[in-house]
Amino acid sequence: MERSRVVQERRWHRLRQGIALALCAAIVLVVVATPLGTQLLKLVQDPNPEPFEQWLSAHASWVPLLLIVCMIMHTLVPLPAELLAIAAGMMLGPARGFLTIWVGAMLGAYLGFFLTRSFGYDLMRRLANRKRLQRLQGWMNRTDIPLLLAVRLVPVISFNLVNFALGFTTVSWWRFTWTTAVGIIPVTAATVGMGAHLHNWRMLLVFTASALGVMVGGYYLLRRRSEVPL
Repeated sequence: MERSRVVQERRWHRLRQGIALALCAAIVLVVVATPLGTQLLKLVQDPNPEPFEQWLSAHASWVPLLLIVCMIMHTLVPLPAELLAIAAGMMLGPARGFLTIWVGAMLGAYLGFFLTRSFGYDLMRRLANRKRLQRLQGWMNRTDIPLLLAVRLVPVISFNLVNFALGFTTVSWWRFTWTTAVGIIPVTAATVGMGAHLHNWRMLLVFTASALGVMVGGYYLLRRRSEVPL
């Protein structure tokens, strides 16, 4: 029994090392082998942002792909997803920025859900905070539709933890897909809109108020639908 546990621990350790090495290799590849890496190195050497902004304007096709990759990596690495959404609004505008972040968030959600369904709790307790994950599971034991939608409206509840926790429930792939796709629309639209209108304080105020309204509404619905107190 003890030997089996040690072998399992070693397997999870190797898997975690493999994931970390793959992410490091991807970062090195971006820095060394792509034009984006060259521009980032120049930006480090010379902090003047204008050349980098000009390069982004001339190579706008790179930006959506980069942001989507970052959103997927957000599942395993603590990247600030809200900042990525604001950056998408700044660089791509409200429509393209929203679509880019939405696609990246969906792919990241699938990855988290798949990892839980495939590897189970032993892996997840190494990738996520165990106590927070257990508490979130308690909220979503019923996995009814209003609760699945509401949990996506509160940004302070980790997007990745929700994906991990739902992997332990009986929710189907289809229900997970459409409730995630619909549930992330309000917060994504609000944060991308903030980035797209940073220089217009009136619109920025509107999107900020919208984001707060969505969060309060989601929190209220969670209080009504969850069996475990928030």
